[in-house]
Amino acid sequence: QPIPLDILDVPQTSPEVPDGYAVALTPGAAFYAKGHEPAALIRALEKLGPVSVNARTDAVQPLTAFEAAAPALQWTVNLATAAPREEIEEIFEFVGESGDYGITARAPTPEVADLAEPSMSGLTETPPPDLRVPPSQAATGNVVPFAPTIRVNLDRVDRLINQIGELVIMEAMLSQAASGRGLREDSDFVGSLDGIKQLAASIQESVMAIRAQPLKPVFQRMERIVREACDATAKQVKLNVTGESTEVDRTVIERLVDPLTHMIRNCVDHGIESPSKRIAAGKSPIGTITLSAAHRSGRVVIEVADDGGGIDRQRVREIAERRGLITASAQISPSEIDNLLFLPGFSSKEEVTALSGRGVGLDVVRREIQSLGGRVTIQSVPGRGATFTIALPLTLAVLEGMLIGVATETMVLPLSSIIETVRPDASQIHHLGSGGRLVANRGELLPIIDLAEAFGFDTCTDLERGVLILVECDSGRRAALAAEAIHDQRQVVIKSLEDNCGSVRGVSSATILGDGRIALIIDPEEIVQLPVKDPSLHLQSANG
Repeated sequence: QPIPLDILDVPQTSPEVPDGYAVALTPGAAFYAKGHEPAALIRALEKLGPVSVNARTDAVQPLTAFEAAAPALQWTVNLATAAPREEIEEIFEFVGESGDYGITARAPTPEVADLAEPSMSGLTETPPPDLRVPPSQAATGNVVPFAPTIRVNLDRVDRLINQIGELVIMEAMLSQAASGRGLREDSDFVGSLDGIKQLAASIQESVMAIRAQPLKPVFQRMERIVREACDATAKQVKLNVTGESTEVDRTVIERLVDPLTHMIRNCVDHGIESPSKRIAAGKSPIGTITLSAAHRSGRVVIEVADDGGGIDRQRVREIAERRGLITASAQISPSEIDNLLFLPGFSSKEEVTALSGRGVGLDVVRREIQSLGGRVTIQSVPGRGATFTIALPLTLAVLEGMLIGVATETMVLPLSSIIETVRPDASQIHHLGSGGRLVANRGELLPIIDLAEAFGFDTCTDLERGVLILVECDSGRRAALAAEAIHDQRQVVIKSLEDNCGSVRGVSSATILGDGRIALIIDPEEIVQLPVKDPSLHLQSANG
């Protein structure tokens, strides 16, 4: 029999409710796995009007046979509201196929009892169920072990992460002091320091795991995006998801929603063909988008792939020429044509629709991913579809970097952007009439960008004694960055410049070195696009 329920922090009312709706909810097998909560749905209904809640417990199994993951309760909510039925359906929009729900209009009945003092007359107390386990069954113990958890304010976790970062900096200072004093590697001090280094790395990894969260909630939101895009385009698309248990830093997850939404809509609107075209091409009328995530080489790699028609490179080139983005005589590779999609204002749609045509598209995706320290690339096979690949750092707190000398300063270059380092012979350097230089490397001519010159220092890098660091940007563009020397490769703690210095072109952030000096972290994507001797880039000593 239905029993009154008062454990959901929602007000109880008299069973008699004025005109409104009776909402019945039966969770399915995937209901809780997808993060749905009956309490959250009931609270959402409560915003539309007074509610009374009943739960059916007929399907609840005895404790000895109880399965925590199996839905056992059925819910009935009597809602008194003048809101239209559509508003109620919106609340259950995310439930989808993970549960059954029904909305039935109620006929007018007597007024609702005073909600401030709900009447409990006529209700009989339900005796508590007997939860005792017979001794003969207690020993078998098919009880799922309970994993204790605690709730901690996120600010406390952030403070702990900052303190771990300071510990890493202090460890680097001790290491540099030991090296400066010429201590032997087998000395007790150096041995203890190595132990501290390993312990600090272990603590840092554990603390970062506290902030890590699975991508599952973000991926589940994409199901609704696909449905809405299909409704807007009259296409049929199914979404396949893999790797949703992959964990990423909480801050990264929060900022992934918009880029992924953009890309999913792009796949439905631009990538997947109409059912008639797919049938004519020998494909299933239902298109497929695959959303996957995995850990690779210390980074999180997210792929969005569709089995549509791929990128029409000829059309992309024509649009780019018409808008003056490239010249008609430009010789560009297929991958460079694909990357034209990331240019600001580029759109292949001639008409503005609910999904596209506004010129605000993949360039926004690239900027957001770059702000997270990641990169996005695209691969396409005509007639078979396209794949967008996002590579992100596991955390925004630390960075694997290479310490390099630029004029009189020490700077950090993200290791993820570096292809290789070379010390070129004079025969490999080619001078251009405009004053530029190229380096020949593995059959390819790459432009040389002198970091000292680009950042406005008075001295230039001597290529005979310096080193060239070959980098590749998200756009696929490669360049050789000239530096005085390579000092070290280490993990550095990222410190934001936004609060104190604002945005600095060519620089993404900063870090503190072991000797207490500040080192700027270079943004390779911006530095390869900056004009040489740009006055706005002139940097005084970061430590002066």
